[in-house]
Formats: sequence, structure tokens, C-alpha cells
Amino acid sequence: MTKEVKTMYELTNGDLYTRDHKAAFENAKAKGLSDPGKWMYMYSSHNEDYFKNINFRNYISFTQE
Repeated sequence: MTKEVKTMYELTNGDLYTRDHKAAFENAKAKGLSDPGKWMYMYSSHNEDYFKNINFRNYISFTQE
């Protein structure tokens, strides 16, 4: 049995983009990201910046300013 998997682009209705990663990290740190070395910036969507943990692969997000 096969399962259809949707891409992030499909899940966000095409509103997926990248922005300056330094600006995304500065915004996240201002909003409480205390360990930026453990996260990598992945993408932005609907005025949210998404980061993925380098060890556990879970995501967190912060609203853009």
C-alpha cells in the first residue's frame, strides 16, 4: 500500500519562501530562542520563520516582526 505525501509547498498553498537567515535568527533570539546553535533555519511561510533541530529533527517557529 502506498501513501501520498504532500510537500511543504503544497501544504502551505504555495506560500513558502526563504528570507535572510541572519534576520530570521535575530528575530527568533529576540523572541526567546536560547540555543541557536542547535537549530537551522529552514523556510518561512505566512509570516512565520521555521527552524529544525539539528539533533531531533523537530520544528519550531517564530512570528516575523
